[in-house]
Amino acid sequence: MPFPFDAVLFDLDGTLLATDRYWIPAARVGARRAFGELGLERALPSAEEWMELVGLPIEEGFEALFPDLDAQQVALVIRRCIEEEHFALAAGAAVLLPGVRDVLVELRARGVRLGIASNCSEAYLDAAMNGVGLGALVDEGRCLDSPGIRNKTDMLRDLLATFGTRSAVMVGDRAADRDAAHANGLPHVHLSSGFAPASEEVACEAVIEDFLELLPRLERRNAWIAAALDELGFHGGERPCSLGVTGRPGAGKTLFARDAARLLAVDGRAVRTVALDDFRRPAAPASRLAGGVGLAPEEHVTAVYDVEQLVGALLRPHARGEAVRLARPAHAIEVPAGALLVVEGPFLLHPRLRSQLDRVIQLELDEELRLTRLAARAQPGGPHDGADRAFDHRFDPAARASLVLAAGNPLGPP
Repeated sequence: MPFPFDAVLFDLDGTLLATDRYWIPAARVGARRAFGELGLERALPSAEEWMELVGLPIEEGFEALFPDLDAQQVALVIRRCIEEEHFALAAGAAVLLPGVRDVLVELRARGVRLGIASNCSEAYLDAAMNGVGLGALVDEGRCLDSPGIRNKTDMLRDLLATFGTRSAVMVGDRAADRDAAHANGLPHVHLSSGFAPASEEVACEAVIEDFLELLPRLERRNAWIAAALDELGFHGGERPCSLGVTGRPGAGKTLFARDAARLLAVDGRAVRTVALDDFRRPAAPASRLAGGVGLAPEEHVTAVYDVEQLVGALLRPHARGEAVRLARPAHAIEVPAGALLVVEGPFLLHPRLRSQLDRVIQLELDEELRLTRLAARAQPGGPHDGADRAFDHRFDPAARASLVLAAGNPLGPP
C-alpha cells in the first residue's frame, strides 16, 4: 500500500529528543554560573518554567523568563546555559524519545523524505543530529541559523521547496509548530506527551500520545480515500471507468486525485490521472481568468479551458474503450484502452464534463481554511476568483456530484 505523504517534517526538542533529561540540569548550572558572574542573588526558575522555553526562539523565551534583567544580563545567562547544554550533549546526554528511531527507520524504508525544523542554533542542531544518530535518518534539517530563515514557518517552506512536494505533514508538540504548519498549508500532528504547557492550546488535525501512533494515524488518509472509492463502487464487479475529483481552489484536489489513483492501481488495474489544467487555453483573456467578468459560469469554463478537445479527444474515446494519445503543450497524454481515468480540477460539474464522467467527488472545506491554504501557495483568492463561487451556485454540488466529501482534514476524519 503506498504511503500517503511524500514527506514528514518534525520539530526536534520534545518531539524527537527527550530534552528534559539534560536541559533542566544544564540550564540550572548555566544560570548559576551567570548569576555568579553578574553578582546577582536570584531564585532559579522551576523545572516547569525551564521546560516552557523548549521549542521557543531562545531569546524570546529567556526575555520572558527573566523580565528583571537587562539585555546584556539575559545574553550572558543564555550563553552560559547553552554552554552547559552543549557540554551535556557532548557527554552523550541526548537520547531519542521512545519509538522515534523505529518510526524514522520505517518511514525511510517506505521512501518518505524526512526533515527537522527547530528554533535552535546550528551548533545545537549539529550536536543533536550527530549525538543520537539523527543525521543518518533525516534528510534535511533547518534552524534559526539556516540561510534565509527567520522563523519556523520559513523552515517548513524551505524544506517543502527542497523536497519538491506539498504532500507533507508536520509533527510537533508546541503551538508554534502548529502555526508554522498551517502557515504552509500543512496538516499538523500534535504529540500530546511533549513539552507544551497545560495552558497552551494546540488546535491540530490529529493528536498522538506516543510515536508508535504516528504511522497508523497518517495511514488513515488512505482509509478515508478508500472508503470514498468503495462508496462509489470502484472495488465492485462493474467498476466505473472514470472518476472526477473537483472542488474550489485550495480544496486539495490534486493530491486527493493522485492518492486515489495510487490506491486504485494497487490491484493491478491501469490508472491514469489527467488535470483540467492540461486543457487550459494558452491565450485566455486575463479578464476571463479573473472571475469571468461578463460571462455566465458555464461560459467562463469554456472560455478558459478547451472543453471540446477534452471531451471529444479524450473522454468520449476513453468511454468507448479506445486507447488515447493526445499531444498537449506541456506533455503528451496517454491513456491505455481499459484504463481507469482520473480527472482532477475545478468546474468538473459543468454539464459537458459531468455527463462524460462516471463518478465525481466534490471536495469541500470552509472558506477560512481554503484561503489559508491558498495563501500558503502564494495564490490569494485562487486563479478563478469569483467564478468558482458563481459556478457552484449555478451547478449545486450536492445535486450533481456523486459524493460530496468534507476535505478540511487531509489526514482524514479523527
